Amino acid sequence: MKLVRKHWIILLLTPSVLLLDQISKLVVHRAFHPYQARQIIPGFLEFLLVFNRGLVFGLFSDRLGPYSTWIFLGITLVAFGIIVHLFLRTDHRALLLPSALSLVLAGALGNLIDRFRWGYVVDFINLYYGRFSWPTFNVADMAITIGIILLLIDSFRPEKSPQAPAVELEEEPSSGEDQCIQ
Repeated sequence: MKLVRKHWIILLLTPSVLLLDQISKLVVHRAFHPYQARQIIPGFLEFLLVFNRGLVFGLFSDRLGPYSTWIFLGITLVAFGIIVHLFLRTDHRALLLPSALSLVLAGALGNLIDRFRWGYVVDFINLYYGRFSWPTFNVADMAITIGIILLLIDSFRPEKSPQAPAVELEEEPSSGEDQCIQ
């Protein structure tokens, strides 16, 4: 099998983002205590170690119980199936869709690894302004979000129709007389 552009994208981008996610979480997990914060950009960005046992933004943290890891494994497997299906249907020259799928896959795997390793997802990026604070997130969450945005952009792009080979019609030699159709 010859590797084409879409293969190289998923082979390089997915592990790179996954590695960045896991290394950043490991560093923060070892360097911070829970809820310890360090300002990065005062009044806007801080690192704040939070353990997310729930869904996106910590939803249902206390309601999923001991089965949460298995629930997220199921969700990740469904997402993986959809990603593989879309990837296989993608044109070999495509750039945007394989990039989007790679980002979503890396993010889903990164958060799933956390759940098996620690029983929760390590979130640590906290954006805030005044009293407004965005829910704390991580590199995997950013990858998923960017991937979904790219998927939406790709879905609104007009499809390119396959180019039909140009066929030149030969003109019949004219006899100098106008032909009438009766």
